[in-house]
Amino acid sequence: MEPKPMLHTGEFAKLCGVNKRTLHYYDEQGIFSPDHVDANGYRCYAVRQLYPFIMIRLLRQMGLDLAEIQDYMSHRSPARLETLLKEQEAWLDGELRRLQYMKEIVRNQRDVLAVAHRVHCDDVEIEEWPAANLIYSRPVRALLQAGDETGVERVIMEHMRYMMEHELTTGQVFGAMVRTEDCLGPDGETGLFARFFTVTTKSIDHVPEDLCAVRPAGRYLVTYFKGDYMKTGPAYARLRRWLQAHPEWRPGDYSYEESILEDLSTANPQEYITRVAVLLQQSDDKRGDR
Repeated sequence: MEPKPMLHTGEFAKLCGVNKRTLHYYDEQGIFSPDHVDANGYRCYAVRQLYPFIMIRLLRQMGLDLAEIQDYMSHRSPARLETLLKEQEAWLDGELRRLQYMKEIVRNQRDVLAVAHRVHCDDVEIEEWPAANLIYSRPVRALLQAGDETGVERVIMEHMRYMMEHELTTGQVFGAMVRTEDCLGPDGETGLFARFFTVTTKSIDHVPEDLCAVRPAGRYLVTYFKGDYMKTGPAYARLRRWLQAHPEWRPGDYSYEESILEDLSTANPQEYITRVAVLLQQSDDKRGDR
């Protein structure tokens, strides 16, 4: 019988894409040993060992630690391999879901960033918006009226934590709702937010009713403001002038302020871009004419 071809450590390591130290370490840990050691003290690996070693490396990449692999290799059997592969398949399914979730966040963040490149700040336009799922914070208007900044910050942190814990953050915009009677009234009071919100592409069926809503699809009157997002008065002044010039339209109950460029994008508040929008509805007089 012809002798089976053998590979020394360096040759085997090169074929497997690792270095010799890895093979020595695996041998020392009882994870993977050479077929035999020859009379000169050289470790010799059989060709048949290539596939098992590659699978061990793949299992390591799949998240198994070396102790788990060592335990399996010490007591391996077809039944244990079936169990191990079933467990790894479940783990990989979870990893795929996590990676898809992260990819969605990145893609949506890039879409938001793209908006900043194409908008014309200070213009007023009508945009057709699709429906959007909103996750609300607790109301903050009373806290703002009382000057309770700490309370407002606590609400924001609670909202962000809820979004993270329930994996509702999908890279969409964060914003604030303002009653139109406040921001578009005669005095035009800005910064008196009713709630904060985050847009999500996730289902909101499991979210408590007081913490979510669907912003309706429709025509929105939109302007983009560049500068500190706490100083959006000029944006509302533009919307107010447009509505006064078009009495056939009236605003919905709330305006929506959304951060397009903010702290993550730039350290300079004067470079922030905020989108301010209100749902347009036909005025009562216009509906009566139909």
